[in-house]
Amino acid sequence: MRLWIKIIKGERVAHGIVREVRGDYDGLTADMRTVCEELDIPTPMILRSRFKQLEEFNILKLMPNDFIESVNFDWLCLENCVES
Repeated sequence: MRLWIKIIKGERVAHGIVREVRGDYDGLTADMRTVCEELDIPTPMILRSRFKQLEEFNILKLMPNDFIESVNFDWLCLENCVES
């Protein structure tokens, strides 16, 4: 799965990267630890139900309450880059 991971502050993309992650729940959560470390942000708690949202709709919006630690952005967007 190829994800465009965007840090959103206000109405703007403050930072965005595209990374290849594994397409299963356990793989995604492990790969997100690495991506978040690279972005220097806390790792979000991604529940299986939220992972299913990503699979079904190709987008997942993570709010500050999805993180255990406080964050300095409005939300984190995971968008699946689906090839046509």
